[in-house]
Amino acid sequence: ISADYVGTAYGGWQVQPNRKTVQGEIEKAVFELTGEKTSVVGSGRTDAGVHALCQTAHFDLSKEWEPKRLVGGLNHFLASDIRVLNAQKTRNDFHARFYCVEKSYIYLMYRAPERAVLTDRAWAVDPNIDVGRMKSAAKRFVGEKDFKSFMAGGSDTASSIRRVSGADVYEKDGFIVFETTANGFLYNMVRIMTSAVEAAGRGKLTESEIDGLIAAKDRTQVKGTAPAFGLYLKSQKYKEE
Repeated sequence: ISADYVGTAYGGWQVQPNRKTVQGEIEKAVFELTGEKTSVVGSGRTDAGVHALCQTAHFDLSKEWEPKRLVGGLNHFLASDIRVLNAQKTRNDFHARFYCVEKSYIYLMYRAPERAVLTDRAWAVDPNIDVGRMKSAAKRFVGEKDFKSFMAGGSDTASSIRRVSGADVYEKDGFIVFETTANGFLYNMVRIMTSAVEAAGRGKLTESEIDGLIAAKDRTQVKGTAPAFGLYLKSQKYKEE
């Protein structure tokens, strides 16, 4: 399935004890609809407060369901801030996480003052922020690099090397958008990158300083993490086999 959701009310994607999560709510909806308890495996985790324009997930059922009926049935049992967009039958060994070769995120900002209608949806930044500087700063992340400086503590990943194939900043429909694509992201990596790009837009970081932060491989050298509420999981790309 693919689904979108507003993450404000949830403790993230992954099931956690005593917290309402997106994965947990979809699993409950599957049980309500089909009577089967099954694990819904997403392409990756999103943290508390983070949203998704498209999250791909898979689960197994003993009975075959017509996709349209499955979509409608799941949405009937889900709250309105989670919507299943479509469903399809896949090969038996498909895995939403392990078959994913690239993910894209966007981070939404807008020029202050703050707007009530954008609460928990986008980050209000300096009205005089320089988007050109932000764009140049974002380009410094492109390539296969060690992003240890841009990884929050508590991660259990074996390697902090990632290949970023795209990183750009542009203005659209009143928003300043930071968009990035990679073969994988570290814990809080996009939010820490966003913080650096925002600082560059305020003249607080130069391109060479961002290069130095990457080379340092030291999280303590990078100040700040952008708020979770501006981050959206945009899309996933899967290997074809």
